[in-house]
Amino acid sequence: MTTRTILAAIAAAIVSFGANAENLFSSLLGKSRQEVDERISRTWDHFFTPADLDRYEEDDESSVYYDSPDGLAFIMDTGNNDVRSEGMSYGMMISVQLGHREQFDKLWEWSKKHMAYDKGSKWDGYFCWQCKPDGTKLGGSNASDGELYYVTALYLAAERWEEPRYRREADEILAKIMNKDGRRSGVYNLYNRDNALITFVPDRMGHGFSDPSYQLPAFLDKWARTAATDRQFWERAATEARRHLIASAHPSTGLYPDYSEYDGTAYRWPYAEYDTSIYMYDAIRCPMNVGMDYYLCGKDREKQREVMTRLLEFFKNDDFTHGHFSLDGSEASDQYTRGMAGANAVGAIALADSDSPQLRELAREYVQRLWDAEPPTGKYRYYEGMVYFLSMLHVSGHFTLDF
Repeated sequence: MTTRTILAAIAAAIVSFGANAENLFSSLLGKSRQEVDERISRTWDHFFTPADLDRYEEDDESSVYYDSPDGLAFIMDTGNNDVRSEGMSYGMMISVQLGHREQFDKLWEWSKKHMAYDKGSKWDGYFCWQCKPDGTKLGGSNASDGELYYVTALYLAAERWEEPRYRREADEILAKIMNKDGRRSGVYNLYNRDNALITFVPDRMGHGFSDPSYQLPAFLDKWARTAATDRQFWERAATEARRHLIASAHPSTGLYPDYSEYDGTAYRWPYAEYDTSIYMYDAIRCPMNVGMDYYLCGKDREKQREVMTRLLEFFKNDDFTHGHFSLDGSEASDQYTRGMAGANAVGAIALADSDSPQLRELAREYVQRLWDAEPPTGKYRYYEGMVYFLSMLHVSGHFTLDF
């Protein structure tokens, strides 16, 4: 596909869905619409030009999109040489936002063929969180953010391409994963019916706590308007997800833990290989979730701006140097990544329309840093790269939920 064709598809996507987000690259940095669209097109080419499956272990690749021998496609976690429901659903979301139906369908069909659990099994409705590139399932559970992105991407695809099959598939997933008898089978509902919050993993080891980066209130607002059933519950779940994104942020630094109790308290899972009660891997996505909800839904803007101000001032004071912290900001380690640059720029959306010149300037600085950040390459390009790309869509005005 030529650059001109891709740009035309992007323009059609914006007209079809309606641009719900302001293009901050233009409004804050003065970039033209053409400059921004060309940047999004290059980013698509960077990550989604089909890569050579025989060379996926090499460090000089940029793409994470691989055609499979069965005529389908998958997103590779190039750091671990496997395929994850997180990446597959992210790839589908990026594809539907930019109007790439061929890639969307290939990713979805691969997910159903290889990652979906067998009908009638206790995990029916869920997707195995990790597979080999040949489709062999690894482990025996899910990753709950995968289902969140799968369902939302399917609802959007149904609207974009006027294809009711996608909606039926999304509704079928929700019907199955919200009607589990955990006490008998050991597999629970995706969302806790009592507190309306998402489980970390809906099994006996993971259903008693959550993950702040899995809180996607904007997605749940979409479900509350779109799902065939449980709309009142999804409205409540959206409200609780917003509350959790406030409650789980540290009161001084704004930093989030990777895992959390249902009340927002940081949680150290004893079975994890690292301390999940600090800011490390999952938590980098939280400002992306907050900023997305701020501009798409606007139901908790004052508190969201307060939290994002603390968080963004913290990283600026650290001179954008480190990537891991205790929640109070101590014990800094590792490096600030392009994934963090992306997610934090989305969080900056909550500051961009402030009456304060200082906050608007802080937002501009974060948006500039994202514009200046090139897409990652090399072995570990997958996770930070997918967060980076999603963030580019949010900040450039290319992301919508069609409210």
